[in-house]
Amino acid sequence: MELNEVLQDLLDIYREYRLAHAYLIETNNITKCYDEMKEFIKIISCKKTFEPNCTKCNLCNLININNLPSLITIEPDGKSIKKEAIENLKSSFANYPIYTENNIYIIKYPEKMNATAFNKMLKFLEEPENNIIGFFITEDKDDIASTIISRCETLKIFYTDINDYDKLGIEVDEYNKINVLAQTFIEKIEIGSKNIVWYNTNVLLKELPNREDIINFLKIVMNSYHNKLLSKDCFLKDNILRKEKILVKYLEQLNYNVNISLLLDSLVIEMGQINEK
Repeated sequence: MELNEVLQDLLDIYREYRLAHAYLIETNNITKCYDEMKEFIKIISCKKTFEPNCTKCNLCNLININNLPSLITIEPDGKSIKKEAIENLKSSFANYPIYTENNIYIIKYPEKMNATAFNKMLKFLEEPENNIIGFFITEDKDDIASTIISRCETLKIFYTDINDYDKLGIEVDEYNKINVLAQTFIEKIEIGSKNIVWYNTNVLLKELPNREDIINFLKIVMNSYHNKLLSKDCFLKDNILRKEKILVKYLEQLNYNVNISLLLDSLVIEMGQINEK
């Protein structure tokens, strides 16, 4: 993986010993940006190769599998980032790193820190250690509290020609599999198929047994409706907008411990009612 220009510039800053203690990165693809950040961290940590995509040393392999003690990634646990994640970060970085020059943390979706986690993170930023570097990755800087922004250097990393599977952070084969199921699902919704509940139970849930798979499935369904909305020959735009809102609601519900089978059945009932109006 070749680093984008922003991270290449940041690498030059590192080589001049001028890295800040914290960076806020705004991007349109958190998954891809996170993967590039790991390559950047491998470059500044691996003294053997000093080049991206290293698989020749134990340190880089530990970064690849997210098992390096001096690199901690924090992301929402369900709906939010909780205080325990920040407390664990602080306790883990209380000592100097053993394997690397710096302790490094990455927080994905920092805007989802709850109030307690936010306050603990703010105090952590206010008392920076020389050997700790932090990266906050967000899709919208405006969602981040000004007190966090003021304590970070800000960067923008935007990608062009992003494929749908890149946005979801999945492999193209997996995307194609889910997309086929999504298009069949949409077709059954639109023609008012009476066997769609059977399809949910006997096909969809067997092919996509994991909650994350269902989340990606609903995102692909929603993206398909959105593409229809943008097309020149689109009609019944109000119906499509209503369906998008319904899909957003059910995606939100998947953050909780819900019965997925019942959720899908309820979803198709609501979607079908839109067509009947």
